[in-house]
Amino acid sequence: MKLFKFILALLITVSISSCSEDPGEPTIILSNANIAGIHGINSFNLNTKVTSETNVSGVPVPFEIATSSGYGDTFQIDFELNENGDYTLIGQYRLNSTVTPAVGNQVSDTSILLVDDSGTYEIDTSNNTITFTSSLDAFLSGTFNVITFNETTIVLGQEKEEVEAPITTQINMNISFERN
Repeated sequence: MKLFKFILALLITVSISSCSEDPGEPTIILSNANIAGIHGINSFNLNTKVTSETNVSGVPVPFEIATSSGYGDTFQIDFELNENGDYTLIGQYRLNSTVTPAVGNQVSDTSILLVDDSGTYEIDTSNNTITFTSSLDAFLSGTFNVITFNETTIVLGQEKEEVEAPITTQINMNISFERN
């Protein structure tokens, strides 16, 4: 029995001392220097929900006006992030969108959109976000969460709400970039 306890204690000691952290992939610090370069877009998804509010007998009642979903493909866009905090985004892509109104038929559309945007970006490492300030308030604008950042890929997500009384628009956008 003493031999069993000794072997068990030895096994536990060896198991604990041989444990190490193995993150699986190298950690890259989110910084202007590490993000700088030319990136292409792999995917773009956009979902919106538009609601309004009306009063019924003095009680505010929200109601859905429409939802939409869209995804991009056929990307011919160069997204250049400079170490000094400037960016340019030039090219075109195809947007496939579907709008579903609360009343009526669903409407689908496919269009080719041109992008010619530039501005500045600021990285917030404590919140793992990037804020883009567009000179044209176009494709990239506002604060995005950094979902994935490694040597080859950047995935950004943004959830925001825009209110123009009495209309509220909830926007959920995800964009995936790959370093060229």
